[in-house]
Order: sequence, then C-alpha cells, then structure tokens
Amino acid sequence: MRRRSFLAAASMVGAAAVLRPVPAAAQDTEQHDTVVVGSGYGGAVAALRLAEAGHTALVLERGRRWPITPDGDTFATARALDDRAFWVPSPGAGVLSTGVLQAFPAEGIVGLLGAGVGGGSLVNNAVMAAPDAEGFARSFGTALDYGEMAEIWYPRARALLGVSPIPDDVLASPAYANAREFADLAERAGFTPHRLDLAVDWDIVRAEIAGTAPASTILGDSMWGIGSGAKRSVDRTVLARAEATGLVQVRPLSRVDRIVRTDSGYLLEYTTLNVAGAAVVTRTVQARRVILAAGSIGSTALLVRAQADGGLPDLNSEVGRRWGTGGDHLVALTGWPPPGAAQGGPAHLGFTDDTGDLPMTMLSFPFVGQLAGGLLAVSDPPAAGTVRANGAGGVTVSWPQTATLARYSTAVHDTAARLAAARIGTGVAASGAPSTSHSLGGAVIGSATNDFGQVHGCPDLFVVDSALLPGSCGSMPPALTVTAVADRCLHSIIAGINP
Repeated sequence: MRRRSFLAAASMVGAAAVLRPVPAAAQDTEQHDTVVVGSGYGGAVAALRLAEAGHTALVLERGRRWPITPDGDTFATARALDDRAFWVPSPGAGVLSTGVLQAFPAEGIVGLLGAGVGGGSLVNNAVMAAPDAEGFARSFGTALDYGEMAEIWYPRARALLGVSPIPDDVLASPAYANAREFADLAERAGFTPHRLDLAVDWDIVRAEIAGTAPASTILGDSMWGIGSGAKRSVDRTVLARAEATGLVQVRPLSRVDRIVRTDSGYLLEYTTLNVAGAAVVTRTVQARRVILAAGSIGSTALLVRAQADGGLPDLNSEVGRRWGTGGDHLVALTGWPPPGAAQGGPAHLGFTDDTGDLPMTMLSFPFVGQLAGGLLAVSDPPAAGTVRANGAGGVTVSWPQTATLARYSTAVHDTAARLAAARIGTGVAASGAPSTSHSLGGAVIGSATNDFGQVHGCPDLFVVDSALLPGSCGSMPPALTVTAVADRCLHSIIAGINP
C-alpha cells in the first residue's frame, strides 16, 4: 500500500457529524481503588503486578478486543484493508472507525498508535531488544541506573513477554529468504548482522510454514496484527494472566477524556463507544490512585489537558516536554529483495552502525505491501518535541525540523547507501522520518515524575508507559525497556500501598 494512500485512509475524517455521547441517567460514580488507563505494555504490567499483590484494578481501554480466531481472520492485512485497520477520529469528540492502528497527525511527523486491548503490542514488529550501556546513557543520562536495569528489570521483562530469536529451522525455511538476503547484504556492506529477540511463538510460525495454521507471520503481517496468534501481544500473555486472577477487570471501548484531582483521589470521565465508533454514554469513576499507561501521546494528552482545564493544577512545567520519535527512520530499498521473494516477519535480524558520530541500529522487517525491502533505522535524536493542549479540547504534538535533527536523517541515508552499494541494482528509495511508531516522552521520568513514575504535584497519580522515556531508547525499539521500567515503577508503587 502506498504511503500516501495509507496516511489518507488513516487520517480521514469524512463529512459525518460529530458523534455526541448520551449522558448517563441517574448513574452513581463508580468507586475503585486503582484505575489503569491503557492496556499496552505498561498497563498490562501494572494490572498483573497489582493482582499478584492482592489488589483489584479496573483497566480502561479505548479500543476493542481482538481475539484470535481459528480462521486467522481477526485483523485486516495489507492485502485486504478494511475498517478493522484504522482508528479514525472525527474533528470533534467522535470516532469514525475503531480499528487497531491510528495515525496521529503532528507538526513535523505522523505518530502511529495502537488502539485495542494490548495497545502497541498488537501492531508492532515484536522486537524486544535492550540498549547497551552507552546507548542507554545517551538517552537516559543518570535518570536510571543501567546496571540495575540489566541485572533485574530487563531479565524480568524478557521472562514476562516470553522472548526468543528466530530459530535456525525457521530462518532456513523458504518463507524467510528475505532474512537470509538481509544478512548477506549487511555482511557485503561490512556490517555484522545478529538475531533479534522477538515476542513471537515460533511453534505457531512453524505451523504456518507446515500449512497447519493460517499463514500470517510468514506473509509479513504485523502492522495490523498477526491473525495466526504467533505474536505474543500482551492481551494474550501479561494481561491475560492478570485477568485470570479475578482481581482485574478490563473494560474495552472506554475512552478516558478527563481527569480531575479530588479530596479522595481522582475523578475520571470516560466515554463508552460501540464497535462502529459511536459514543454511547459518558461515565465517571472515582479512584484512590490512577496509573496512566495510554502511551506517550495518550498519557501526556490527558495530563496537559488537565493542566489546561484546571483538573490537575499542580503539574510542573516539564509535563508535555521532551517528546521524541524514538529515533525512527523508515528505509526502503528498491531492487531488493527480488520481486515476489518471500517476506516472512514480523522482524528477524539487525545490525549496529557505530562508525559515525551518530550510532544507529538497522532492523529488517517486511515492507508494507511487499513493494520493496523494508528497514527501520533507530537512533537517538534529541527529545525536541512537545505535546500541548490546543484550546479546542485536543492536543498539538510538535516535532521541529531543525538542522540538528536533519543530521540524523543524513546519517541514516548514508548507512542505507552503504547497503545499497553492496549489491548491483539496489537503491535507496526512502530514508526519512515521516512517521514514528515509537513515540516516547512527554512525562519523562526524573523531570515530570519522580524516579518511579509518580507525577510531581499529584500524589497517587503515576505514569508507567512510553511517556516516561526521554524521546529515544538507546538506538533500540522501546517495548522491552517500557516493560522493564513499568515493572520497576510498580515495585515501588506497590511497596507504597503495602508499607
């Protein structure tokens, strides 16, 4: 699918009237001890750790559930896009489609956001890689101790998510010719490819290869979900374990619109939606504590709107700052792999280029629509973006186009050109940063929050998701780090509940 068509579909607003919720008639405000907003990596970890400690939690998730079916037809694919693909907001408070992926228009870039029970784990490429010590320091400085993360929290995150690299037999199969082609191309260019840790059930991939499970992973599906169930998304792993305790209630199609501090905690106003996107009713819930895990843009948006409307008057000036793209740069190579070649996914191999002054990791994954060889370069540009309330009930995300940021695009292009030069007939079709699927920052740990995610000025209000990460993640995709940091935060949060 062409990028122009994708962005047009994803940001479409149409001519439909703004959908208005029906007020809840004579309905008392619900009372809960803890409410978690969002059900991605951070929200799932919060729910599980609370339940393991014997605490109840209500999880509010704006999107719907995406249960895996035996036919493998849960999700839309690049070959058959439909209303399952995109979460499309209207100009006002309504939603025109409750699909699994939203393209959030920003100034300077487009942010891609997961929407559904499982959050970003539904739509990412399942890469679970930790940065090295130098990369971690480039992003986090001294806000977190790398030794502690490497010794305690990264191993716990890997165990929670069940990660492993692509096995020998899968890599050797015809379905993964693209992975072997990438390894050969990288080596020709003078790089050392390595296998990535992925949150993938390789037995299901083997069944796809054998024809006993619906083909999905081996066709390169991932951006809108993997229908065979091979992706170990948190709705089917971490969050499922939390729900199995009976202490956690997940409420899909419940979009949190507002948060207000009260004498007894926090009041949340949320809108229930139907599957078609129509707003059904507005409800309120009172919680002693709130854990925000709606993603970098989602969690930060709730905070900056509450700062603007007086719901959270004591937030500091760091809220909404230090937002970044995670260093994402999409790269497309023409003439490679050969037309019609197999493009198994969701990802598989990568290499590090530290030959210049701007280190980066280059990851291989199937390109959407299989029109070219797809790569993702991840670096560490400064967190120069902001998220601000815009006065119309929404937020504006700004990503300034500066000479400093342009240097990172140039560095990515240079590395891609080295790859292209390694094989006759290969060229660089694109190497810019028009979009990001790894939005980070806005409520950064150690500045907008303390060192375990409590928002400054707001007791018992916590952030435990990608908003905590300062714009980048040591030249690596952030999912594993988000999970590890969330687990670290919950350890302290629960210790505070049970002194």
